[in-house]
Amino acid sequence: MWEEKDRASVGYNEDMFEGDAPSDEAPQAAPAQSDDQALALLERQLAPGEQLLWHGRPLKLHGPGGGMQKLFAAVFLGFACFWEVNALQALLVGGLFGIIFPLFGIPFILVGLKLFFPGLGAGSRLRQTVYGITTRRAITVSRGRVTAWDLDAVASVEKFYHKDGTGDLVLSNGQVEHYWHNGHSHTRAVTLAFYGLADVDAAEAALRSR
Repeated sequence: MWEEKDRASVGYNEDMFEGDAPSDEAPQAAPAQSDDQALALLERQLAPGEQLLWHGRPLKLHGPGGGMQKLFAAVFLGFACFWEVNALQALLVGGLFGIIFPLFGIPFILVGLKLFFPGLGAGSRLRQTVYGITTRRAITVSRGRVTAWDLDAVASVEKFYHKDGTGDLVLSNGQVEHYWHNGHSHTRAVTLAFYGLADVDAAEAALRSR
């Protein structure tokens, strides 16, 4: 199941905020917003004969995982706070710059906080996210967006355990994607991740039981 193969396409992404799944029944009014909408959307993806083996939700979004990532987040947030403290001193000078400089630093502080504490304000995102493993596919639903991979496309599986007892399950298809950052070309593995699971071992067991 995990051997690498040459696959041009391994799944799909689908924005699901608008429109209904095809149905023979008469259209019904849209249900009220609830935590179960993401699960209902996941169940709507099942093809005839496809069974849902496992599903779960993220309990928590964790901060930067590696030492360098944590250091970057800390340095970014520290610099943003340093800028803001110095910019606030410009209020004593007055004038246009005295107003603009403090405002300019606020977005950077917010970004720094989000980098270091990604769980801040994430309650809505957690409620609207659900992961599923079926007899055919691995599926994620997040804020109405559906991503699915055929299980035959999965080349490797990694598990990460966190101190709070949650875990991450990261699937790879053996492919890489290229992107530009700071004027340089970089590559990274193409992955599908289930973050912050209460029982990451159960998710992996369902994945391998297929």
